[in-house]
Amino acid sequence: MSSDGITQLVLFIAALTVAAGVATTLTTNVSDISSSLDTRGDSIVEGIDTDVEIISDPGSPDSIYDSTNQEVTLLVKNTGERTLSTDRGIDVLVDGQFVAVSNVEIVSGASAWRPGQTVSITVSKSLAAGEHRAVVRVDGDSAELLFYI
Repeated sequence: MSSDGITQLVLFIAALTVAAGVATTLTTNVSDISSSLDTRGDSIVEGIDTDVEIISDPGSPDSIYDSTNQEVTLLVKNTGERTLSTDRGIDVLVDGQFVAVSNVEIVSGASAWRPGQTVSITVSKSLAAGEHRAVVRVDGDSAELLFYI
């Protein structure tokens, strides 16, 4: 009779040990998943609040392309709901090729690219006469402009 009690006590302690191990593992995994969801959620919200539009006039190719300096200048308006960085996260493609941004300047002279404000983005690129396509990508959002020179 006493050996049955000892056996049940050992099984009970073993069951408690296994349950504690499982609970610890689950708690750690749930915490990691929760943290990942928070990070992903913040990223999605930033993506939803980010919106840009190229407002350069494709009917005035001289305002877009400077053949003397071989520069493409695009006016890009922040039409989203959050302030965007002009220091990083701006990519420009011209005719499907990545072109390094040589200058970004807020047109109004403000210190930050707030919603409703426009920046002038300049890239160095030699273009031949004809149709060209520029794509500006900012923090996951992009805008496209077709123009002719």
